[in-house]
Amino acid sequence: MLKKRLSVFMAMCMTLTTFVFSASPLTARADDKIKDMVDNMTTQQKVAQMLMPAFRYWETGDTKEDVTELNAAQKATLSKYGFGGVIVFAQNCQDAKQTTSLIKSMQTANLEGGAESSLLISIDQEGGYITRLNTGTAMPGNMAIAATGETENAYRAAYVIGNELAVQGINVDFAPVMDVNNNPANPIIGVRSFSDNPEVVAQFGAKYIEGLHNNGVMAALKHFPGHGDTSTDSHTGLPKIDKTYDELKQVELVPFAGVAKNADFIMTAHIQYPKIESQTYISKSTGEEIYLPATLSKTILTDILRQDIGYEGVVITDAMDMAAISEHFDEMDSARLAINAGADMILMPVDLQSQEGLDHLDKYIAGVVAQINDGSISSERVDESVYRILKMKAKYGLMHDDSLNLMKKSSRITPSEAVAEKTVGSKAHHEIEWSIAVDAITAVKNDDAFPITSEQKAVVLYPAANQANSILYGIEKLKEAKVSVNSDNIVSVSTKDMPEESVLSAIDGADVVIMISANYSADFANQDLANKLLTKTHENGGKFILLSAQLPYDVTMCPGADGIMACYCAKGMAELPTGKPDSKQYNPNIPAAIYTLFGGSNPTGKLPVTIK
Repeated sequence: MLKKRLSVFMAMCMTLTTFVFSASPLTARADDKIKDMVDNMTTQQKVAQMLMPAFRYWETGDTKEDVTELNAAQKATLSKYGFGGVIVFAQNCQDAKQTTSLIKSMQTANLEGGAESSLLISIDQEGGYITRLNTGTAMPGNMAIAATGETENAYRAAYVIGNELAVQGINVDFAPVMDVNNNPANPIIGVRSFSDNPEVVAQFGAKYIEGLHNNGVMAALKHFPGHGDTSTDSHTGLPKIDKTYDELKQVELVPFAGVAKNADFIMTAHIQYPKIESQTYISKSTGEEIYLPATLSKTILTDILRQDIGYEGVVITDAMDMAAISEHFDEMDSARLAINAGADMILMPVDLQSQEGLDHLDKYIAGVVAQINDGSISSERVDESVYRILKMKAKYGLMHDDSLNLMKKSSRITPSEAVAEKTVGSKAHHEIEWSIAVDAITAVKNDDAFPITSEQKAVVLYPAANQANSILYGIEKLKEAKVSVNSDNIVSVSTKDMPEESVLSAIDGADVVIMISANYSADFANQDLANKLLTKTHENGGKFILLSAQLPYDVTMCPGADGIMACYCAKGMAELPTGKPDSKQYNPNIPAAIYTLFGGSNPTGKLPVTIK
């Protein structure tokens, strides 16, 4: 069954994609030179090319620090091995100038070691809920983008993200998320997904990829074959999805197949699929028999992804230090299983936050080399992976021999501290961000509850301390737009750790009560409070508005509300925006909702998920 081709399925999905970005195939001579490079590499060099470590922290306990510049030991490791790439995190990215300088130093250390290609520098900059840059433009996130109903907004958002990454030297974005959020109880995907409709995910994902590509940034789809229908977070556990291959073809695989032709990377999911993968393993921590997750499954990575879907790009694992892998598998076993299954790159194989970690890396690489030498890991598979990685680098102009590069220097964005400071978080970028956020605002119900007039006294209840600035910024945007608003009539109250009686007392005298609800799964912990607030508001003769700020499934928890609105990301602001480029990153979703509630715009968004 698994060998049966998906011709009808693929034909349906491929009609969803159109792209501006394209590159001619390598010339025969360049292709031969890359193959010769692979043939002449030592086994250790090949293994290093298949690794993508992180230098996120240095030391532990009281001496633990974020890595914002490389120390001598880290530089030596980069020079010694010539890795395929490095992933950076928020801890590495204080501001645009520092980030650009850090990445340049990584590339310099790599070059000084004699590497024949530049590093792939990756980041999880999805937009919305998951962003790693501390400065710049966050964008409203995938579910908000889909709520606008305009696929062009996926392009606009990704173009800005891609542009800000490229000027800092980041050439791979672990985005877009192509998971279909078809399980409301999912604790980890949620608003990171465009929709619970696979065709919608495919359409918006295709435009997102195009936006990255038109800045020379590679797109890495995640998490194959689909993380949307889980109730377990693979960072902390090992999820299981009891679906057949035929069932996956109907939903989860549709977005991946739809854009596979144009994807540079596909990231694997640490999820068990017992109805697809029959091979098992005895967990090192529990002693239980578990099924090989997709990351380690040849059936899923080779038979389905490579052969059935026809994907030709690089397959990269999700981080191997996540509990789903690290708590159950011996690290040498997981490396062997992943490579033999069809993974080309291993993400974050070991923790490198100390000299002990760097020594552990030496042993890890030696262990993988030994398994290749004794035949436990297929040397042919390793050569396929290294060739595929170098070919991808050539496509994006990352080979040091420029005759091998399809993308020439003249067509690439050159990383620059000065340009990055002006580009990252520029006024033009934030204007695009704001327009998408406003277009995403969705009025689920409105019984004359909004727009709220300047004469009405409004109390805004918010659950997280940093959402206070989000509310203030929404009011600032109203004033900037010359909308009549009376700040004295708007009172914001933090409900964090506040007794229920105090929350109920806080709304005395209000004409309108706005409760910001931030739920991250289908478990509505605040449902009882919402309905008590509704009852008291109505007793006082006022209007009650529920603002769903995260997963929109909670729009059902208070049906008697006079107004129900969704904005799709509850992240607040550490500080109010300065308006200057490269200032602290912030999420526009709650400000856009406040702006809309008080008459700044007419909400036109539509729910991207089915609400039962």
